[in-house]
Amino acid sequence: MTITIGIDIGSGAVKSALFRVENGRQEWLAKRCERIRRRDPMTLAQEGHDGVLEDAGMKPGDVDYIATTGEGENVKFATGHFYSMTTHARGGVFLHPG
Repeated sequence: MTITIGIDIGSGAVKSALFRVENGRQEWLAKRCERIRRRDPMTLAQEGHDGVLEDAGMKPGDVDYIATTGEGENVKFATGHFYSMTTHARGGVFLHPG
């Protein structure tokens, strides 16, 4: 079983999602979206991270991986970052494997 948080920092919003993958089955546990509106995106990333954990009743130690996309490469607590073209390609393959 793997528990992952994904955080996307876009130009207008910070989106956070928490999900579990077990035996090839994916389950979304929580998600959040905050408009940036003159707020610090890094603060919103932390709030999104904390919020999805709270919504799912989990703790930071329960998470195996934290991935960021978009402008999220400067999120200090992330495990890894994926650039936009990589995420677009992976999304396309996920939706249309053939």
